[in-house]
Amino acid sequence: MRKGAKEYKEKHWGVGHIYEVEWSDPDLDAHLEKIHRTDTPELVEWGRLVGFHFIPVGKKKEEEIQLINAAANKSHLVYDPAHKNQRLYILLDPRVRKEMKEEFWTNAPTKAKRLSAWAKKTGGRHGTGDYPDIMVKPVGVLTFVDYACEKKGDGFSYYRHKMGEESGIRPYLVVDSKGRLWVAGGNYTGPSPGITD
Repeated sequence: MRKGAKEYKEKHWGVGHIYEVEWSDPDLDAHLEKIHRTDTPELVEWGRLVGFHFIPVGKKKEEEIQLINAAANKSHLVYDPAHKNQRLYILLDPRVRKEMKEEFWTNAPTKAKRLSAWAKKTGGRHGTGDYPDIMVKPVGVLTFVDYACEKKGDGFSYYRHKMGEESGIRPYLVVDSKGRLWVAGGNYTGPSPGITD
């Protein structure tokens, strides 16, 4: 059994994966190959990304974005099992990336900064410099992430994870010029029960 398949089954309380998704992202692939010293890095899915909540830059009121089913079925909330704190990554359907680029990159007056700079600014376990070397703009403070998957005992369910639930250290949600979303910084980790702070 491949390591990713074993990880998936453990994180989903005994439910094995049905299929694997090939995902090509030159920036993320090169980054993972470099830090893990392998040309075949594996990411493991927590579930299909259903939506997320955030506090926009300069505002106090939380906003949310929910993905329609067709987009959610092609968008994934994944983690890096080889990272000591199981870093989260968001893999978006191309249509959603286009929308994210338009709303949060093209129309944003904010100046772009390095992804690592946002992570360091945020702090926590993931407040480090080991991110892909890309420029991003802030979407806002990530407060919740919603995903759907099957876990043994729960069946197919929707899960809402509160970021910074224990420490209060929430990651920034940022976007790059291609519309990709990145989770920068934060204090979360991913033991077998699920994403925790």
